[in-house]
Amino acid sequence: MKSFSLFFVLVCLFQRSKLGFCLGKEAKIGVGSPGFISVTSVGAIGDGKTDDTKAFVKAWEAVCDGGSKGITKLLVPKGKTFMIKPLTFSGPCKSYSISFLIKGNLVAPGYTWYAGRYPAWIGFDSVYGLTVTGGGTIDGRGSLWWGNVQNRPSAMHFNNCNGLRMANLQHLNSPRNHVGLSCSTNIKVSGLRMTAPGDSPNTDGIDISNCYGVQILNSVISTGDDCIAINSGSSHINITGIFCGPGHGISVGSLGEDGQFAAVEEVTVKNCTLKNTQNGVRIKTYQNGSGYARKISFEDINMVASENPIIVDQSYNNRGKDMIEVSKLYSNYQNCHLKPQSQNGKGVKVSSVRYSRIYGSSASDEAITLNCDADLGCQDIVMENVNMVSSISGHKLFASCKNAHGSYFATPVSCITQTL
Repeated sequence: MKSFSLFFVLVCLFQRSKLGFCLGKEAKIGVGSPGFISVTSVGAIGDGKTDDTKAFVKAWEAVCDGGSKGITKLLVPKGKTFMIKPLTFSGPCKSYSISFLIKGNLVAPGYTWYAGRYPAWIGFDSVYGLTVTGGGTIDGRGSLWWGNVQNRPSAMHFNNCNGLRMANLQHLNSPRNHVGLSCSTNIKVSGLRMTAPGDSPNTDGIDISNCYGVQILNSVISTGDDCIAINSGSSHINITGIFCGPGHGISVGSLGEDGQFAAVEEVTVKNCTLKNTQNGVRIKTYQNGSGYARKISFEDINMVASENPIIVDQSYNNRGKDMIEVSKLYSNYQNCHLKPQSQNGKGVKVSSVRYSRIYGSSASDEAITLNCDADLGCQDIVMENVNMVSSISGHKLFASCKNAHGSYFATPVSCITQTL
């Protein structure tokens, strides 16, 4: 009996490459090690030219459906570059713990496409407990788009991906924003490096829309637009340890475009450095919108020759800018936790905003700009230990305020109307 069993094992080992029956489905799809499936085991070439899209789809299907068999990790191996066309990795999956390990490089096709049909090059939808990490590079080949195409896709977008963890990746040259987050809760993003030329249009680092409970930590974002943009429907957002520059700074908004209701609250931006940015920390709203931006805190921010270090603009107008908001691109999804409310068109109210320990240098003489609506005004604006100098020798800084009410402490340059 023992001899027969040994003989059967030897036959299996000899025949498995041809028949694939000894290890069941795992042998057919080529799992490299327990729980992993490498895209190369299902046909990906990884020479940067061959279309490897089908292999990625096949590997994802195995991982998404493989929870009961312990296959929960998709591997993009190191040392190879994989060209993939626009695609979406969709769930829900059988496992609540899926890992997408990008150790090699992903590169977009060498052509443009219709972004109305494919608004993201790489999308993840309804995948819960997803981890995307690995140390690899995601190259969106944005230079093909920037000068020629009006509507451009995001490089990577996550929709309805509760529990997302994203870390230790390099993002290069997205056609538009590098990473979009929408309709999700409990997200942690850390250790990213995002790079695009300072004059590349609308290449935001991270855009957040309709998300609750987001942490963005310890990352370097050097792009052509907002390093991080917090859009409507987002709350309990914690941004810490970000180096931003070049770019347009860290922004709440824009909010209330085309008369829409917008809501952002419970936002903390802390321990960040903004270098040579067009703006520093910014809140921007449209006049004909409605809703609110409130309970927002900017703390321990180092400005290095940033223009407009502190700015609130309730008369924001972006008509001339080539951009489609993330919330519009993904408006067909109905599973967001925050729903639009009634619209009154009287403006987005800005209140309970605190600026604490803002220091460094301003590249413009007007270091603080609070341009608030005449009817709504900005309420409960607090500035504490806000103390910057000019980056230009001999220049003095000043503040400009319209309809801004609150208080200030240990802040040499301020124009807030003190609230008793």
